[in-house]
Amino acid sequence: MKEQQVRRPHVYELDPLRAVTAWSVVAVHVLAGTILLNQSNVGVEVQNALVVAMHFTREVFIFVTAFALVYVYYGKPFATRRFWARRSIGVLLPYCIWSVVYVWVNIPGQSPATFIKTAIVDILTGNASYQLYYILLTLQFYIILPLFLLFLKRVAHHPWKVLSISFVIQVVLYYADYRWLQQGTVASSGFWQIVAGFQDRFVLVYQFYFVLGGFTALYFQQIRSFLLRYGWFVACGMVAALAVLWLHFVLQIRVYQESIGYATSVLQPVMVFYSLAVILFALWLACRWASHRYREGRPRGHRIWQVLSDASFGVYLIHVLLLSAILKWVVPAMPT
Repeated sequence: MKEQQVRRPHVYELDPLRAVTAWSVVAVHVLAGTILLNQSNVGVEVQNALVVAMHFTREVFIFVTAFALVYVYYGKPFATRRFWARRSIGVLLPYCIWSVVYVWVNIPGQSPATFIKTAIVDILTGNASYQLYYILLTLQFYIILPLFLLFLKRVAHHPWKVLSISFVIQVVLYYADYRWLQQGTVASSGFWQIVAGFQDRFVLVYQFYFVLGGFTALYFQQIRSFLLRYGWFVACGMVAALAVLWLHFVLQIRVYQESIGYATSVLQPVMVFYSLAVILFALWLACRWASHRYREGRPRGHRIWQVLSDASFGVYLIHVLLLSAILKWVVPAMPT
């Protein structure tokens, strides 16, 4: 009864953000997985340009995760045992189960000992399937959440200063990663090759988006009012950011003669600016939808978005299995 009394109101804006981002992950994997079917160089470049434009998903997911957890747990006593009891059933156990499934499907015919060893290693590294790294990031954030909440408590009254510093660090971090870790002499050294192989699944690599999500949870009413008042500026900023992203992509492949793989990297400085624009734009759209309340003070269609939001974790876990089966069995049987 006491827990029910201190429960905070449901943030309806988070439901469409979760759902749309999950389906955006599916979209980017479909686009990336079907590029080989494209027969022209221009077609390949256009499809990769669409892939680049969809590379906001992990940053939005991280933002939403931090937003939701800080909104629920900030300013309350943190019950570690209760927290992990819920997260173990809802996140950790499905992650382990689906990691084992992907190991079994992707590497058939292993001996029992080799299978168990591979499954354990892949659970610890997120290597069972290419989308599972994000669940590993989430679990890392769960571990540091008490410290993150304490950090927010210390800096809660200095949002602009902290966000500015965090943003600059993020740009510098992505720049260093893009220029030195993903290519050049550093990338070819043994130790840094290992680091490069796991760089996308280390929680501090995305520190700005966790900080942004945390502060958004603390100042959500102010941010919501700002977005509803100046939303069209946010929309214009989104259009400008997309134009700059695509111009940057064209320069990379046509002028600088960089490889498609390098030009479509998620961890590059331009993505920090672009992902921020996407987050603000998506949050503005969600706030506009949620601001129109109907019966019982809830926005229209909230049940649909809530169902899609609840299903997003399952979609994230299973979609690669279905996509791989389609690419393996259905696509070759299609008429050319």
